[in-house]
Amino acid sequence: MKALVLALLIVAVGRGTDEEVVQRDHVRFAGGDVVAESCSDVISGIPEPGHAAIAFEYKLAGTRRAGSRDYSGRVTFSLGDVLITMPKSISWSHMSQADRERAETLRRAIYHHEVGHVRVAEAVRDALNEHGAIIAPDAFAFKAAADAAGRDGFERFRAEERAYDDDTDHGRKQHQAPGVLAGPDTVIRCR
Repeated sequence: MKALVLALLIVAVGRGTDEEVVQRDHVRFAGGDVVAESCSDVISGIPEPGHAAIAFEYKLAGTRRAGSRDYSGRVTFSLGDVLITMPKSISWSHMSQADRERAETLRRAIYHHEVGHVRVAEAVRDALNEHGAIIAPDAFAFKAAADAAGRDGFERFRAEERAYDDDTDHGRKQHQAPGVLAGPDTVIRCR
Protein backbone atom coordinates (compact mmCIF):
# COMPACT_ATOMS: atom_id res chain seq x y z
CA MET A 1 0.00 0.00 0.00
CA LYS A 2 2.79 2.44 0.91
CA ALA A 3 4.52 1.75 -2.39
CA LEU A 4 1.28 2.45 -4.24
CA VAL A 5 0.83 5.83 -2.50
CA LEU A 6 4.46 6.68 -3.29
CA ALA A 7 4.07 5.57 -6.90
CA LEU A 8 1.01 7.75 -7.38
CA LEU A 9 2.78 10.75 -5.87
CA ILE A 10 5.90 10.33 -8.00
CA VAL A 11 4.02 9.75 -11.24
CA ALA A 12 1.97 12.88 -10.58
CA VAL A 13 4.92 15.05 -9.57
CA GLY A 14 7.99 13.49 -11.22
CA ARG A 15 8.86 16.48 -13.35
CA GLY A 16 12.26 17.19 -14.77
CA THR A 17 15.57 15.44 -15.00
CA ASP A 18 17.71 14.65 -12.00
CA GLU A 19 19.80 17.72 -12.77
CA GLU A 20 16.69 19.92 -12.89
CA VAL A 21 15.63 18.60 -9.46
CA VAL A 22 19.10 19.41 -8.11
CA GLN A 23 18.89 22.96 -9.49
CA ARG A 24 15.26 23.51 -8.43
CA ASP A 25 15.91 22.52 -4.82
CA HIS A 26 19.41 24.04 -4.57
CA VAL A 27 20.93 20.68 -3.60
CA ARG A 28 24.40 20.83 -2.13
CA PHE A 29 26.86 17.94 -2.45
CA ALA A 30 29.50 16.56 -0.13
CA GLY A 31 31.59 13.44 -0.05
CA GLY A 32 35.03 12.19 -0.74
CA ASP A 33 36.84 9.78 -2.94
CA VAL A 34 36.29 6.06 -2.40
CA VAL A 35 39.57 4.21 -2.78
CA ALA A 36 39.49 0.46 -2.34
CA GLU A 37 41.88 -2.45 -2.70
CA SER A 38 39.73 -4.09 -5.36
CA CYS A 39 36.42 -3.75 -7.15
CA SER A 40 34.68 -6.10 -4.71
CA ASP A 41 35.86 -3.96 -1.76
CA VAL A 42 34.23 -0.78 -3.10
CA ILE A 43 30.91 -1.04 -1.30
CA SER A 44 31.29 -4.16 0.80
CA GLY A 45 29.87 -3.57 4.25
CA ILE A 46 28.27 -0.22 3.35
CA PRO A 47 24.46 -0.36 3.63
CA GLU A 48 24.01 2.73 1.46
CA PRO A 49 26.91 4.43 -0.35
CA GLY A 50 25.12 7.78 -0.44
CA HIS A 51 22.84 9.80 1.81
CA ALA A 52 20.33 12.60 1.30
CA ALA A 53 19.70 14.90 4.25
CA ILE A 54 16.58 16.98 3.66
CA ALA A 55 15.25 19.66 6.00
CA PHE A 56 11.50 19.13 5.68
CA GLU A 57 9.94 22.24 7.18
CA TYR A 58 6.55 23.76 7.78
CA LYS A 59 5.27 27.18 8.68
CA LEU A 60 1.96 28.55 9.76
CA ALA A 61 0.15 31.50 8.27
CA GLY A 62 -3.14 32.55 9.78
CA THR A 63 -5.30 35.38 11.01
CA ARG A 64 -8.55 36.00 12.83
CA ARG A 65 -11.44 35.65 10.40
CA ALA A 66 -13.21 38.92 9.63
CA GLY A 67 -16.50 39.27 11.49
CA SER A 68 -15.80 36.15 13.53
CA ARG A 69 -13.95 35.02 16.61
CA ASP A 70 -12.54 32.07 14.61
CA TYR A 71 -8.95 31.77 13.49
CA SER A 72 -8.13 30.44 10.04
CA GLY A 73 -4.90 29.68 8.26
CA ARG A 74 -2.76 27.21 6.41
CA VAL A 75 0.20 25.05 7.21
CA THR A 76 2.63 25.11 4.29
CA PHE A 77 5.49 22.67 3.84
CA SER A 78 8.80 23.34 2.13
CA LEU A 79 12.19 21.82 1.58
CA GLY A 80 14.95 23.65 3.41
CA ASP A 81 18.59 22.68 3.15
CA VAL A 82 19.17 19.61 0.98
CA LEU A 83 22.56 17.89 1.18
CA ILE A 84 23.51 14.78 -0.78
CA THR A 85 26.61 12.95 0.39
CA MET A 86 28.06 10.55 -2.16
CA PRO A 87 31.41 9.54 -3.63
CA LYS A 88 33.17 12.10 -5.79
CA SER A 89 35.11 9.28 -7.40
CA ILE A 90 35.52 5.54 -7.01
CA SER A 91 38.78 3.76 -7.69
CA TRP A 92 40.91 0.74 -6.88
CA SER A 93 44.33 -0.54 -7.87
CA HIS A 94 45.04 -1.47 -11.46
CA MET A 95 41.75 -0.25 -12.92
CA SER A 96 41.11 -0.92 -16.59
CA GLN A 97 38.99 1.34 -18.79
CA ALA A 98 36.07 -1.07 -18.27
CA ASP A 99 36.61 -0.79 -14.49
CA ARG A 100 36.52 3.01 -14.69
CA GLU A 101 33.25 2.81 -16.64
CA ARG A 102 31.76 0.41 -14.05
CA ALA A 103 32.81 2.73 -11.23
CA GLU A 104 31.27 5.75 -12.96
CA THR A 105 28.07 3.79 -13.64
CA LEU A 106 27.85 3.05 -9.92
CA ARG A 107 28.45 6.71 -9.06
CA ARG A 108 25.66 7.80 -11.43
CA ALA A 109 23.32 5.17 -9.94
CA ILE A 110 24.04 6.49 -6.43
CA TYR A 111 23.35 10.03 -7.66
CA HIS A 112 20.01 8.97 -9.19
CA HIS A 113 18.94 7.14 -6.02
CA GLU A 114 19.77 10.10 -3.77
CA VAL A 115 18.02 12.57 -6.07
CA GLY A 116 15.07 10.17 -5.79
CA HIS A 117 14.92 11.03 -2.09
CA VAL A 118 14.54 14.69 -3.09
CA ARG A 119 11.77 13.76 -5.54
CA VAL A 120 9.95 11.87 -2.77
CA ALA A 121 10.24 14.92 -0.49
CA GLU A 122 8.90 17.18 -3.26
CA ALA A 123 5.95 14.85 -3.85
CA VAL A 124 5.07 14.70 -0.15
CA ARG A 125 5.44 18.47 0.20
CA ASP A 126 3.18 19.13 -2.79
CA ALA A 127 0.52 16.65 -1.60
CA LEU A 128 0.50 18.15 1.89
CA ASN A 129 0.28 21.70 0.53
CA GLU A 130 -3.00 20.81 -1.22
CA HIS A 131 -4.77 20.52 2.14
CA GLY A 132 -7.28 23.20 3.00
CA ALA A 133 -7.27 25.78 5.72
CA ILE A 134 -7.43 25.09 9.44
CA ILE A 135 -10.27 26.80 11.26
CA ALA A 136 -10.37 26.95 15.06
CA PRO A 137 -12.42 28.87 17.64
CA ASP A 138 -9.41 30.50 19.33
CA ALA A 139 -5.69 31.11 18.91
CA PHE A 140 -4.66 28.24 21.20
CA ALA A 141 -6.78 25.66 19.36
CA PHE A 142 -5.55 27.06 16.04
CA LYS A 143 -1.91 26.71 17.03
CA ALA A 144 -2.48 23.20 18.41
CA ALA A 145 -4.20 22.08 15.19
CA ALA A 146 -1.46 23.63 13.06
CA ASP A 147 1.30 22.01 15.10
CA ALA A 148 -0.46 18.65 14.81
CA ALA A 149 -0.71 19.08 11.03
CA GLY A 150 3.00 19.94 10.91
CA ARG A 151 3.97 16.88 12.96
CA ASP A 152 1.71 14.63 10.88
CA GLY A 153 3.25 16.02 7.68
CA PHE A 154 6.76 15.42 8.95
CA GLU A 155 5.85 11.86 9.94
CA ARG A 156 4.42 11.25 6.49
CA PHE A 157 7.64 12.56 4.95
CA ARG A 158 9.69 10.18 7.12
CA ALA A 159 7.41 7.24 6.30
CA GLU A 160 7.63 7.90 2.53
CA GLU A 161 11.43 8.18 2.77
CA ARG A 162 11.59 4.81 4.57
CA ALA A 163 9.21 3.26 2.04
CA TYR A 164 11.39 4.49 -0.84
CA ASP A 165 14.50 2.92 0.69
CA ASP A 166 12.60 -0.27 1.58
CA ASP A 167 11.14 -0.60 -1.92
CA THR A 168 14.52 -0.08 -3.59
CA ASP A 169 16.67 -1.80 -0.94
CA HIS A 170 18.58 1.49 -0.53
CA GLY A 171 19.11 1.66 -4.30
CA ARG A 172 20.31 -1.91 -4.81
CA LYS A 173 16.95 -2.64 -6.53
CA GLN A 174 16.38 0.82 -8.02
CA HIS A 175 15.00 -0.78 -11.19
CA GLN A 176 11.89 -1.74 -9.16
CA ALA A 177 11.03 1.86 -8.27
CA PRO A 178 7.98 3.49 -9.89
CA GLY A 179 8.04 6.08 -12.65
CA VAL A 180 10.94 8.50 -12.83
CA LEU A 181 12.49 6.90 -9.74
CA ALA A 182 13.34 3.74 -11.66
CA GLY A 183 16.94 3.53 -12.73
CA PRO A 184 20.16 1.58 -12.48
CA ASP A 185 20.83 -0.37 -9.30
CA THR A 186 23.50 0.90 -6.89
CA VAL A 187 25.63 -2.21 -7.27
CA ILE A 188 28.89 -2.79 -9.03
CA ARG A 189 29.47 -5.86 -11.12
CA CYS A 190 33.05 -6.98 -10.74
CA ARG A 191 34.63 -9.50 -13.10
